[in-house]
Amino acid sequence: MCVARGSRAFDALTHRITAGHGALKGLILWGFPMGVVFGKNRGLWLFTAVWGVYSICPPFLSYDSYWSVATAVSLMEHGSTRVDQFVAGAPRQADYGLECVPANGPAVAKPALEGCPGGHWYNNFPLGTAVLALPLLGLMKGGLALVGPLAPHSGFFARREVAAFFAGDLLGGRPLAELWCASTIGALTVWLQYRIALLFLSRRAATGYALLFAFGTTEWSLASRNLYPHGLTLLLLSAALYLLLEPLAAPVGRPKRLPHYGWAGLCLAMAFAVRPSNAISCAVLTLYVAVHQRRHLARFLLCAAPVAVVFLSYQVLVRHSLIPLYLTEPKGRNPFWEGVAMNFFSPSRGLFIFTPVFLFSLAGMALACRRRWCGPLSAYLAAIAMLHALLVMTIWPGHCYGPRYFADITHLLLLFLIPTILWWQKSSPPARTACAAAFLVLAGWGVFVHGYGATSIAANQWSALPMNVDTAPWRVWDWSDAQFLRGLQ
Repeated sequence: MCVARGSRAFDALTHRITAGHGALKGLILWGFPMGVVFGKNRGLWLFTAVWGVYSICPPFLSYDSYWSVATAVSLMEHGSTRVDQFVAGAPRQADYGLECVPANGPAVAKPALEGCPGGHWYNNFPLGTAVLALPLLGLMKGGLALVGPLAPHSGFFARREVAAFFAGDLLGGRPLAELWCASTIGALTVWLQYRIALLFLSRRAATGYALLFAFGTTEWSLASRNLYPHGLTLLLLSAALYLLLEPLAAPVGRPKRLPHYGWAGLCLAMAFAVRPSNAISCAVLTLYVAVHQRRHLARFLLCAAPVAVVFLSYQVLVRHSLIPLYLTEPKGRNPFWEGVAMNFFSPSRGLFIFTPVFLFSLAGMALACRRRWCGPLSAYLAAIAMLHALLVMTIWPGHCYGPRYFADITHLLLLFLIPTILWWQKSSPPARTACAAAFLVLAGWGVFVHGYGATSIAANQWSALPMNVDTAPWRVWDWSDAQFLRGLQ
């Protein structure tokens, strides 16, 4: 659920944080002058500018991530992933994210009101997000110990969540804690996208490519808003992608750098711990290394192994089950062909409605595979995108802004724009002009749609108001109340 269940509480909290948000801008806008300092390093400038923009957008809360923050705080303060101490004070709308682990036997999903006699409460969602966000939250808490006492005690800073945040209470100040963690993760991912684009494009084109990822995709409207698993998924999978592409993309005559397949294996293993559906990327890219880069396979697997061992050991010793409850819980379903239509073309969930520039990615996949762009790797990357699409077609997306399940492969859809760009650059002037014009129009539409989703409370309330989309799924096809136009009509 991208927008919290129990939208009334969400509405009230969001309004409290976003009202007077201009006061926060003065605190954050220091990031833009830093961009001038980094002017000669375009990657650092991009990171700083994107972080600044992401950070001044309002925080849209989800109770999916409530217990990720609670788990990270528990690890920081008690060295445990139990969240028992936070259950009594948590909003009841967050109960669905809890699981009770009894003294003996596997975890059970149950509301907190029923209690967990003889056992302990844990976050139902994958542990990886809490663990990987822990360093950022730790740095934040350390910084707040220094600057918190200097914060004013009136106006915007007197608001309950803001005052809690500057007092060092990261769970009480969750809106700001999540926003700034997610903004940092998102800005790092944009920097990685810039590095990927530099392997194939000029600096100017690579900058445009990175900005399209930053502001014309779900990276802005969804992944950078809070600690969804999508943000860390994109960071880790983008890092693995760069590490696999870099040795393949060196120009003729330039010595290739030492491949970092071990680091790629580590990133993929962590991505699985963040979001189990990333198993598709793990399996397909492991097959690629085993078949085409066999001499690096041992290093690839050895670097991934510690994460796998820790993850599985934790599951068995703490959760009493090798398979997480998150994977076995029943989820909302829809017929396959209905899912295809909804996920690609519906006005409130369709990929090609929210990000139509990805139509060029389909042509890019065909060009890449036919011309063996980046050797055999492109076929494996296309297979990941197709397998992921097949996986999500029958799963109901729930509360979210736009095509949430496609957020996890945004880095691949964006990558396959590059073969199309390279093709039209070599085309005759009329075809080149027509392709470039169509690309810019579709990319501009994506910037509008995702920019609105990143800043509009009304658009983010669409899933719950005027009625819950989970109980009225037909609403995703209602063009008279399209999500990306809510509040503008």
